Amino acid sequence: MNGLADLRMFSEIARSQSMASAANRLGMAPATISGRLKALEDHYGVALVRRTTRSLLLTEEGKLLLERARPVLSGFADLERDMGGRRTAVSGGLVLSCATDISRVQLLSLVRAFSRAHPHLQFSLRFDPPASLHEIPFDAALRVGPVRDSNLTIRKLFSMETVTCAAPAYLAEHGVPLRPSDLCRHECLRLDGSAFAGDDWAFPGGALGVGGRFRASDPATLKNFAVQGLGILRMASADVQAELAAGVLVPVLDDFEPEPQTVCLLCESRRRLPARTSEFIDFAQAHVRPQPTGRCAEGLDGVISVK
Repeated sequence: MNGLADLRMFSEIARSQSMASAANRLGMAPATISGRLKALEDHYGVALVRRTTRSLLLTEEGKLLLERARPVLSGFADLERDMGGRRTAVSGGLVLSCATDISRVQLLSLVRAFSRAHPHLQFSLRFDPPASLHEIPFDAALRVGPVRDSNLTIRKLFSMETVTCAAPAYLAEHGVPLRPSDLCRHECLRLDGSAFAGDDWAFPGGALGVGGRFRASDPATLKNFAVQGLGILRMASADVQAELAAGVLVPVLDDFEPEPQTVCLLCESRRRLPARTSEFIDFAQAHVRPQPTGRCAEGLDGVISVK
């Protein structure tokens, strides 16, 4: 028995009440139809049709099979339509796995713009450890810095400036670091899993191991620590613009900031992507453009301007 194909064939025979008509509609030879019907009857061990000189009539068992087959065939047709629609319709839920150190301002600006373009799409933003891509489900992932995974398609999305800063009260008590090596005498607020603000902070001369009493997995918590004068913070500059503008945080080591961090977009091979993911990739890349001024080398079209 050939499963759904045989049920479709039997349904067409019952509808046509003619082997020749069913064969013509299905694009099959009459002999093939006759052979598959016999195999179907052999499978169930009962006659399904009664042949007359003019037509085919269903037996009681044939009527039962047709009655039970109809919802199966209808359900499968619905499934085929729904799954086929996923290739073209931007619907369902988009799961974004984001590194904890990605600029929330830049990320949320992108998500906000995309959500306005697709009001029926649902969003799930998760901030995951950097080494967790093989352990979690996602539609697209955003990571900072080099990413090595031969099984994923990797696209550079935007550049993200960093700033090293502290509260004036902290600097008044502990002094202002003048060069990266001075950080060994300071409380450095470290972000778990960060590519640039964890236990090693990158500078033009190389990475520097830093220490301190405070660390967290949430950048907002570290920013609050810094505002409270508990240590020196390194963060995406877009995420502390309000605090820098208000003077509650001030930059230090400004001449030693590393090159902008590259944020990459990762996903499965394009040919296997649902429409929602393909559309997000195209949208994200279309909305990234160079900034004409300021320290932020690249941002999201019309929403980021970091000076």
